[in-house]
Amino acid sequence: MTTGGTITLRSAARSHTGLVRKNNQDSGYAGPNFLLIADGMGGHAGGDVASAITVSRLAELDHEPGGEDALEILRTSILEANDRICRGVGEQPELAGMGTTVTAVLRAPGNRFALAHIGDSRGYVLRDDRLQPITHDHTFVQMLVDEGRITAEEAETHPQRSVVMKVLGDVGASPDLDLSLREAQVGDRWMLCSDGLTGFADIDDITRVLKEVADPDEACRQLIDLALAGGGADNVTVVVGDVLEGEVETTEGVSVGSVHLNPRYAAIGANPDAEAAVDTEAHATFAEDDVSADTAPIQTVDGEDVEARDGTTQQLQTNTAADEEADLDDEVEKRSYLGWIITAIVIVALAVGGFFAFNYVSHQYYVADDDGKVSLYRGLDTTLGPIELSRLVDTTDIEVGSLNSYSQDRLRGSIPAGSRDEADRIIDNLRKESDRSSGMSGDVEDSTSPSDPAPSPPDSKSADPSDAITRESQ
Repeated sequence: MTTGGTITLRSAARSHTGLVRKNNQDSGYAGPNFLLIADGMGGHAGGDVASAITVSRLAELDHEPGGEDALEILRTSILEANDRICRGVGEQPELAGMGTTVTAVLRAPGNRFALAHIGDSRGYVLRDDRLQPITHDHTFVQMLVDEGRITAEEAETHPQRSVVMKVLGDVGASPDLDLSLREAQVGDRWMLCSDGLTGFADIDDITRVLKEVADPDEACRQLIDLALAGGGADNVTVVVGDVLEGEVETTEGVSVGSVHLNPRYAAIGANPDAEAAVDTEAHATFAEDDVSADTAPIQTVDGEDVEARDGTTQQLQTNTAADEEADLDDEVEKRSYLGWIITAIVIVALAVGGFFAFNYVSHQYYVADDDGKVSLYRGLDTTLGPIELSRLVDTTDIEVGSLNSYSQDRLRGSIPAGSRDEADRIIDNLRKESDRSSGMSGDVEDSTSPSDPAPSPPDSKSADPSDAITRESQ
């Protein structure tokens, strides 16, 4: 393929499932005019479907440079991909909630690139041996960093670091894209990646590989090796494009990840009027002898070629399409069953946990001050949101003011008891203390006074068992 502009891209892309995940929800594309990364939502059903739909739709932009309106073309195409994802949910309700990040770069006139971004995949440019970020994460922790509530270092280990605030797809909100035009220079190296790279490889090591490895495909391979060496707990996809000068012979673009592994996903949500295009995309063949198992060129077949096929070939395609549709239905059905099983397990776990929590709370007691009276409560002296975890059981006739200041201070909080018997013993001790105070003349004195009737240490013969419990609860 020949490009007629002043610059072009020598690009490559690779994707890996990682060492923990069972399927690859990333998709990517690298061509002479267009670079793209899409990371399907790992926590939602159909993330691999959403990323495949997106890359399948947007890869069409690589065939011709964007022209003066490259940014608007890129924006419109991404919104069309979003609509296709939503239509896919209408066709397959089991995929509800699927979404994907998008970071895309489209060549524009004047040595510029149109950049669109949403989510937490990232874009970088290596210029003069310095790696510069060109995207801003749409994540919860990045919002906290922007507001000055945590540092960038704290964000790397924050428990909510994977919470994405904006994505493309069936998420109930219109996509809010970051759009910009970026100047390009001959010698620049552009890199797009999913968070499976930046989350498991050190940025200094990433910079070293991009600086030292000249071949884009080999650079992608070594960057994925870095992520795997760092744990590889997520899918990892890397797209690298080198800016070259002049009219350069370039190869066809390559697709990687789910869009390559599951080409039939591209038919989900497609325009029903474009049946021939859907069939062609679903049966695209890949030159497996020429590329690695996780990369393949996107191929197209025009309408004349389709019409020229004889009846035998068309019948074979129809049968193949039916088989692939049945396979997709089976896969979605399996996902649905798995979702029900997981839901049932969670419900049972919550029910069991709730039973034990209720049983524990219902056997706890505490003694506290209620409107100047010593009172007995059942439960815990705390709340769970608007829910009180205790209730008043009995209000005694013991005046809190008749007790010494130490006991009064304890009652203003609460004196916990592990059983009703223990709570009754605490109340009996307080009653005895109140009776002793009532026999004294004058007001109750402060506990620091020498006349304060503080309890004496019990001897081994006369110690009341409740004394030990009371001391322990103090």
